[in-house]
Amino acid sequence: MKTAATVILVIALIGMIPKKKKHEPPPATAPVAGSVQARSCPELQASDDSVHVERILKHAANLTRRRAVDQGQLRFIAESIVKYSRTYCIEPELGAALIARESAYNPKATSGSGACGLGQMLPSTARKMGASDCYDIEQNLNGAMRYMRLMLDMWDGYSDQVDRALASYLVGPGTVKKHGGVPWGNSTCKRYITDIYSYRDTMLSY
Repeated sequence: MKTAATVILVIALIGMIPKKKKHEPPPATAPVAGSVQARSCPELQASDDSVHVERILKHAANLTRRRAVDQGQLRFIAESIVKYSRTYCIEPELGAALIARESAYNPKATSGSGACGLGQMLPSTARKMGASDCYDIEQNLNGAMRYMRLMLDMWDGYSDQVDRALASYLVGPGTVKKHGGVPWGNSTCKRYITDIYSYRDTMLSY
């Protein structure tokens, strides 16, 4: 009897030991590289598309380093920027400012490093963001805004979230992580962010 009681006591004690929790996958809504989902953002959806489009067109007309793009194509670019900015809950003027700084609204822009199209993504990044042809206006803008959304989500909760996202778009999130934030000592990065905010503020002033 004594032995049986001891066994029962041991079993009871084992049952009281907390079990190790199984690893649970992140929620389905968590951002995953290359699979950022479109989302609803009522505060942006309430605004008038035509207002954003006209602001972008006016800015493009006054951007001195803009290469030759005919007016019809430029309007399509402006409309697409607004469309895909809204798709990923990015303020259209911020999205347009990013594109203006990257390519001056030139869909055929190509950098020395091989970055291509309006959003100047490297071909490998463009493909991950769903743009198989980085010179296609809609594919490129969808990919660029998708990538910008990914960068914003990565730094969600930081007071300088947008600064970090823009820096990540330019130099890569790994560099931003390494510096513990925006590498303001990098003059190119500093000028890049300053230019984008300047372009955005100019458009909002129209």
